[in-house]
Amino acid sequence: MKIKFLPLVVALFAATSIMTSCLNNDVEQITYTSETSITGFSLGTLHIDRVGKDQNGQDSAYVDTLNCADYPFTINQMTREIENKDSLPYGTHIDKVITNITYDAGALGYRPKGAEHDTVWTSTDSIDFTEPVEFRVYAYSGAIGKAYTIKVNVHQQVPDTLAWKQFDNAFSAGTLSEQKAVYANGKVFVFGKNGSNAHIEYTNVADDNPTSWTPITANVPAGIDTYSATAWAGHIYFLAGTAGKQLYKLNAETNEVTEESTEAFDVLIGGNDIKNELYAVKDGKSGIYKEGVWTIDENTFEQFPSGKPFFSNVVTASYNADVTTTVALCYNQGTTANDTTAFVFSRMSNENKWAFRMQNLPVPNFENITMIYYDGKLYAFGGASSKPQVEAFSQFYCSIDNGLCWRPVTECMTFPSDFKNLYTTHHGNYSCAVTPKLENGTSKGNFIWIVWENGDISRGRINRLGFNPKW
Repeated sequence: MKIKFLPLVVALFAATSIMTSCLNNDVEQITYTSETSITGFSLGTLHIDRVGKDQNGQDSAYVDTLNCADYPFTINQMTREIENKDSLPYGTHIDKVITNITYDAGALGYRPKGAEHDTVWTSTDSIDFTEPVEFRVYAYSGAIGKAYTIKVNVHQQVPDTLAWKQFDNAFSAGTLSEQKAVYANGKVFVFGKNGSNAHIEYTNVADDNPTSWTPITANVPAGIDTYSATAWAGHIYFLAGTAGKQLYKLNAETNEVTEESTEAFDVLIGGNDIKNELYAVKDGKSGIYKEGVWTIDENTFEQFPSGKPFFSNVVTASYNADVTTTVALCYNQGTTANDTTAFVFSRMSNENKWAFRMQNLPVPNFENITMIYYDGKLYAFGGASSKPQVEAFSQFYCSIDNGLCWRPVTECMTFPSDFKNLYTTHHGNYSCAVTPKLENGTSKGNFIWIVWENGDISRGRINRLGFNPKW
């Protein structure tokens, strides 16, 4: 039976010391330490809920064991708080926990959940940590230490799972087809067409929740190529015009539209903020627009298709921060049976030329394909593909090597099942943008925003990208 009143035990320790010293004056008096610190804390093996596949390939829940000895606990001796900054995995059971604790000489007591008094701790105790538990050291000298509050943190979400939320948020212009969404300055801008009329609308997502759509109407030119919208240097650039497609700039801060250049361009490929270069096609030839000057590539590339949006991303080389690689992707509009993969192009800044990216594992030619850069990887998705047969919005294809190999994602990074129906309901009209993590010490940003034909929004984020760092 456990002793419930630890102060009585400590008093007996002290009384024994006094009696010994009084029996014989020649006996050396023992002085007991009054230190009352906990110096180490760790966990043993715990149970955890997991989901696996049964013999029929269906999800099946089961209970496994997890060795938690390697999860470090931080002891704050000033505040007397102990906790694990790296939370235990989602589904870990902490209602019956075996602990390993080191402390100064004496006895260690704790207050079990629902108890009125402390009880003696032993290394075989099974303790409920679903709520913080107080521990204190009772020194042999009779000193009673200030309580330590021990908290065992467990992830409340599956860290690598992509969680989605829906927002009803209708466009002011009605429905928009031929969409291209672009993020800049805390806003998601959508370029699209209602019939033959082009529209630009934006929603402010700086607080992670979209505001109502706001149309941009001042100084908007006629003949906008909605697929040309491209983020570059913190603003949005696009092509518009009835006789030729001139370059326009949408200031992402003031929402003002101004003509950037009278040059007539064919296509905008993407922007490179690191090199301050905008990649485009003029008269069928690739080149660079930089500081107001258009320069045709020395080794010009003349095989960029038109009529569909380009999606691009820029990364620096691991071996040289001055060297960048730009990867661009677009839908393959070919008409032969062999046109089953999307087009992927690449450009290295030290070579200053474009080339077809030779895909070892190609990305399917999804209808209305989109490419995003998210969580340090490239992802492609869209409507259905014929070869391989992939249903609309059923899975992502991921590349971790700048578009060389694309592999289907089957777990965690997934779409809700109703996205297939949403794609059909909205006649295949959608666009997508990604908000970066905001560098303000908060967990804001890191969202994927999918905008549907009518302006409704689906917002997704990998759970771990929304956690505030504890270290």
